[in-house]
Amino acid sequence: MIIAKDLNGDGYEDFVLGNHGLNSLFKASAERPVTMYVNDFDMNGSVEQIICAFNGDTSYPVVMKDELITQIPLLERKYQRFEDYKEQTIEDIFSPEVLQRAVKLQARLLQNCTMINTGSGSFTLGYLPVEAQFSPVYAIAADDFDDDGICDIVIGGNQYKAKPQTGIYDASYGLFLKGRADGTWKAVSSEKSGIFTRGQIRDLKFLDINGKRIMTVVRNNDKLQFYEY
Repeated sequence: MIIAKDLNGDGYEDFVLGNHGLNSLFKASAERPVTMYVNDFDMNGSVEQIICAFNGDTSYPVVMKDELITQIPLLERKYQRFEDYKEQTIEDIFSPEVLQRAVKLQARLLQNCTMINTGSGSFTLGYLPVEAQFSPVYAIAADDFDDDGICDIVIGGNQYKAKPQTGIYDASYGLFLKGRADGTWKAVSSEKSGIFTRGQIRDLKFLDINGKRIMTVVRNNDKLQFYEY
């Protein structure tokens, strides 16, 4: 999720970047990225995705053996026992020819971030506070919510459709990030901000109703929620 907004009042368009966050099984860096291979591995007309993540110095598929065989039945003969699948890498499972035709996508940065336009054709990357890293972000709103002349940010997210090995992502109830004069944002608790929304937040929209400013919270398969500010 990405929104564009002049966050620091200098007239340039900046960006708030919603990402996976850090409260997760997945850890990523430039040296140890999370990698997804996309391919019709068994050439049956159905495309599969296999995600690999590092454990120590080696990248392993996250998928469980039974789930992998359900996706790609031809592997059942190769991996009849769980012991056979133990510590197998993607290169052990598939031949170089099969991997060569796969689309390989990598994630090296999982933090929810800002990108501030320097005005000289470049951007400065900044990380949102640790409280903003507790869950994936799918919805972002930016405005001067408290009328102090500085742009604030509200984020929301969560993801309930997740594999058992990762667990669901439900640590976010919506988060108000107060803009500060130094170009950073401070997380404000629900008790102080008044923002507390359960569920999978998928969008934040602004309404003007009879001169009142309203932020609408859109949730997956749930009722709308409204905050006046």
